[in-house]
Order: sequence, then structure tokens, then C-alpha cells
Amino acid sequence: MKPSLRSGCAYCGAPSSTVDHVVSRALYPPSKSSSRLPRITVPACQACNGGWADDEPHFRNVLMVAGAPNAAVHELWDGKVRRSFHNVDGHRRVRELAAEIEPIEVAGEHRHIIYPARDHRVLRIVRKVVRGLCHHHGLLSPVTDGQIFADTQRFAIPGHFVASMTTAHAEADILEYKFGLVEEEDLHSGWLLTFYERTRFLCLVFHSEAARRRAAVASLAKSA
Repeated sequence: MKPSLRSGCAYCGAPSSTVDHVVSRALYPPSKSSSRLPRITVPACQACNGGWADDEPHFRNVLMVAGAPNAAVHELWDGKVRRSFHNVDGHRRVRELAAEIEPIEVAGEHRHIIYPARDHRVLRIVRKVVRGLCHHHGLLSPVTDGQIFADTQRFAIPGHFVASMTTAHAEADILEYKFGLVEEEDLHSGWLLTFYERTRFLCLVFHSEAARRRAAVASLAKSA
């Protein structure tokens, strides 16, 4: 069921005139087109809905090469992604992807790796997904981009917190996510997102942008 457009934009609260796919359709291969799993949609204003149209394909392209591929990645890369490189903006897409790939040396062998968390456009889309999911699950809305901290998961999350989290997905081999509310003055919730069964992000949603800034200042003071 589509959300009511009268409920306001999930991302900024303005009057909504469109419906946005929280998880971009660009992330799904053709084999998922007949899936019975409803796509997660939220009301959105035109400005927000069109605001990440250029970043979402880049996000997909980065995730394509960010680890061992599952069947969905293989299907996307061999079809939709390769075809997109022949579009009008295809050469630009290739250059943007190549710019993110870094040479490394592992056990004396030369390899290449990509770091999704170093790409501000990738993290912007991760934050966008969490903002949409907050609205979809009726947790907090609207959530601004400035209320969210996002990074790749760099450390283990305490087991008791993970066990208390709600688990959901938008096709498990595309995106599986967990979320849990946090009973703190500034922090609202914690999120774990796993794309294509291997690229993991940790996100923290704060009650306000001011709360997010206070946390950043406290983190800097602690590390000083």
C-alpha cells in the first residue's frame, strides 16, 4: 500500500506530491521485478525525490565492486550496470567509479580495493535510506540529513543490543537491516544495514541536528 501524500514529505516535512522508493529501484536486478515483496515507499516532495537521482546510480556502482558478489550483484553487473556505461553519462560514471578504487599491497601482491565510507555520495544515500526507513516504521519523521551519523561497520556491536534490535529487509539479498531505539537524551536509534549480504553500514539517528553536533564535539574532545 502506498503512503498517503497528505502526510508530508518523509525527508523534510514539506507538502508531498510524489512517492519515493526508499531503496532505489536501481539496486534490484530484473529477476526481482516479479517479487511479491512490496517495495518500501514514502511520501516525498519533488525537490527531495529528485535530489539524489544522480547519486543513487553511483551508490549502486560502488557497491557492485565493494566485496565478493552474490547472485544479485552478478546479475546487475552483467546487465543493468554494464548497459548504463553506454548511456550519455556512462563515461562519467566509469570515471567516478575508477576514481574510488585504490591500489593496495596484500602479502606482497598488488590488488585494488574500494572504500565506500570515503565516498560522501555513498554515505549520503545510506543516510537517505535510514531517513526513509524511520518514516516507514513510524519511528521519527521527518529526519534531516544532519541528524544522522553513517559509516561502514568498523567494530563489533554488543551482542545484547543486536539481540534486541528489530530485523527487516527489502529482499534479504539486496538489503537486510536492523534497528533499535536508544533511550538516551540525544540519541534516538541505531541501525545496521547490510547491502548484497556483505557491505555493512552503521548509522546513528539523533533527535535533532543540534544533538548530532553535540555528539561530534564530545567525540573530538574525547579523542584530543
